Amino acid sequence: MTAHSPAIPLASRSTSPLGERWLLLGAPLVAVLAGLSAEWLDFRALRVPLLLMVGFGVLATAYALSGTRTGRRPFATSVLAGAATWATAEALYCVLHIALGHPFHADAFGSSQAVQAVGLIAAHGLFLGAPTGIAAALMLHAPAWLRGRRG
Repeated sequence: MTAHSPAIPLASRSTSPLGERWLLLGAPLVAVLAGLSAEWLDFRALRVPLLLMVGFGVLATAYALSGTRTGRRPFATSVLAGAATWATAEALYCVLHIALGHPFHADAFGSSQAVQAVGLIAAHGLFLGAPTGIAAALMLHAPAWLRGRRG
């Protein structure tokens, strides 16, 4: 008679529960850093480092929330983490930009500065955040998919 081992609890993974709580801060931390960086640094010159920074923050948070489990819910969690991270970074940028008295030049969203800010936040969440979350989900799910293909 063999004993079945229960599913691996969260605390017995390679990181401690405290470590996983710190990983939860990855996306919020990089959202603040990216939002501040976008206002005071040249985003065009720092595009790759900022994209990588946010990508790793989303990956850390998605891992803390879902681990390497596969399925719709962990995948959606990663995508939402990415969208929320980029939207939050852009929201912080917009608040700073408006507070410093700088105008937006996002005429695609109309002439109203408030509408332009909302448009920029939504565009960043959708066009940068969702792909970042998808990439994080694929990276987290790859080991399970590879194990399934081998075994």
